Amino acid sequence: MEVGELLARLDQLRSAERRAVSARMVSVAGHLIGTPLNVIAGRAALIRTNPAPEAVEENVRRIEEQVERLALRIRRLIDYFGLVEPAATPQSVGELFESCARLYVPMAEHLGLELRFSAQGVEPCRVESSLASLVLTTLLALGLRTTAAGDAIEVRAIEHGPKTVRFELALPGLPEPPKNFERFDPPEHGQRYDAGALEALWTCLGLARRAGGSLDVVKAESGRGVMIRFECAHG
Repeated sequence: MEVGELLARLDQLRSAERRAVSARMVSVAGHLIGTPLNVIAGRAALIRTNPAPEAVEENVRRIEEQVERLALRIRRLIDYFGLVEPAATPQSVGELFESCARLYVPMAEHLGLELRFSAQGVEPCRVESSLASLVLTTLLALGLRTTAAGDAIEVRAIEHGPKTVRFELALPGLPEPPKNFERFDPPEHGQRYDAGALEALWTCLGLARRAGGSLDVVKAESGRGVMIRFECAHG
């Protein structure tokens, strides 16, 4: 197996693992909130049908119990599975691009794609690479998965305001996501959008904000695909 093919397979496994974890967490969350919400809805219906003061008081008490239980279980879930802060690892933009290129250029070549990196005068700028590399590699993997053979993915870094680097990724094969993707809401009824792509964008948005930056997705000026802008601080 060639290096590019092997790296592509490993990246597919990484994406599948992330999707499996997301699916499992959604299932667990649904189980956690399902029973309490059913009890709350049932008690609210009893209040509507039996407005006697003593019945209302008992039903309100049960609703309060379920709300407290629900809040506690969700808090425990967040505390236990919350994202662990990675060790601080400053790295120059040039070094970050070099490490991404070593991984993804062979994959792109294997898939018949072209992957181009450029940094306009910001190569020496140092960024927190732990989260930045997670965002960039997740977006690059998404780009490779959605771009047709013979096309090109462009990644560039520019200075955007004081102490801020903006990474811009032109992904010609990725459709514009739903406007509410940052809330991780499924598309409206009748709309279609790849769940894996939505999950990847939502994950990258959360990582970017955790790093004190931002991420937005806009339709490409060329009309083909999207432009993803990821901003983070540099030293």
